[in-house]
Amino acid sequence: MPTISSYLLRQTMMPLVVTVGIALLVLLTERMLRLLDMVLDSDGGLTVLLQMLAFLVPHYMALALPAAFFLGVFLAFSRLHHARELDALGSAGIGLPQLLRPVMILALVLTAVSAVNFTLGQPYARYTYRALIHEVAEQAVNTYLQPRTFMEANGTTFMANGVRRGSREFSGVFLYEEDEDGNSITMTAERGRLVISETTGGSTLVLSNGVRLEAGPAADPDAGADRDTAERDTAERDSADSTAEEGRKVGVLNFGRLQLPTNLVGQEAFRPRGEDERELTLLELWQYRATPPPDVTSDQMLAEFHDRLVRTFSLTFLPFLAVALAIGPRRSHQGYGIAAGLFLLIVYNQALSIGKSISSVGHVSALVGQWLPFLLIVAVSVFLFYRRAYVVTRGAAWPSPAELVKAILQSMRPGGDAKRQASTGQASTGQASTE
Repeated sequence: MPTISSYLLRQTMMPLVVTVGIALLVLLTERMLRLLDMVLDSDGGLTVLLQMLAFLVPHYMALALPAAFFLGVFLAFSRLHHARELDALGSAGIGLPQLLRPVMILALVLTAVSAVNFTLGQPYARYTYRALIHEVAEQAVNTYLQPRTFMEANGTTFMANGVRRGSREFSGVFLYEEDEDGNSITMTAERGRLVISETTGGSTLVLSNGVRLEAGPAADPDAGADRDTAERDTAERDSADSTAEEGRKVGVLNFGRLQLPTNLVGQEAFRPRGEDERELTLLELWQYRATPPPDVTSDQMLAEFHDRLVRTFSLTFLPFLAVALAIGPRRSHQGYGIAAGLFLLIVYNQALSIGKSISSVGHVSALVGQWLPFLLIVAVSVFLFYRRAYVVTRGAAWPSPAELVKAILQSMRPGGDAKRQASTGQASTGQASTE
């Protein structure tokens, strides 16, 4: 039996690993194409892109692992069935329940891996990924600034006629700032350079050969009528570079070199972890269910908590479903069983998503919206496995899901009904002649 168990595990692990690898490659490639434009001009470049993709692996692993495990078990038992190795093992007294034991042990191991992923891996990886997105987005000058294009970052409107990528040097610089009181600052300079502190991460814009124009808010017309002659005489005196224009106080400064602290590059720290319930660990979801973060309800916390539990334990029933679908008529193609199994998994996943949505708004309890689909598919999987392992059918038997998929596909083909009726007639004729 240990030799057979190791043989089954080898037959299962190979498709499992290959499927997980292919799924991760496809999903990460699709996301990489969307992230490439964002990080192409950032300081990290390829390094930041690889870090982002690495922190997406826990999320995509949760999607790929159930389907990969199902395919691994299905292909292993389908190969044994079509090679008549199951018949030989059955004649030696080794039935499907005994063969399922090593696969169930593997299912428990994968369930433990999935539990660690849902409990700790996904929350921390999701938060770190969002922090990297924030860091790249805050590097507005390198990432989004284009020559002769206005850009607004942290209340500052910036434009440069020329941009030298990588060196953070500009030519023909224009800046405009305005506060809530109506005070505005306008600056133009021949050249500019952005200096980032290695210790604090703050940025300083160094301008050369420019003009700084400060303007106060527009004066109240009623207040102007109450001014006396002395105040008007004082306002008319021009000291240095100050003047009055249309009731606004304006100051002009010509400079050769000016250092301006700015927030064009993101030294602003990212928010703390936990404002989104998906960033909380499983234990934190349960601890803070009564006192959720802002903009998060208790129902959403409980829905997220139960969703992770249900998806963690969903790996336990997959061996029963995969074995039941893998063992069928040898003349039928195994693709029908794979299609039936994947269809059931997709329906199950959508049912969990819908159940989570309606549970998060408090319309139904999590026991109904999320655990009921789990119990139903467990019951269906165990029932199908029980039929394959213990029930000997006589005469017409109930069609399996794989046979139903085959019948549906054949009916969609031109002349499919006639071919199916002909094959049924030939089978009945052969059975009659045998009798």
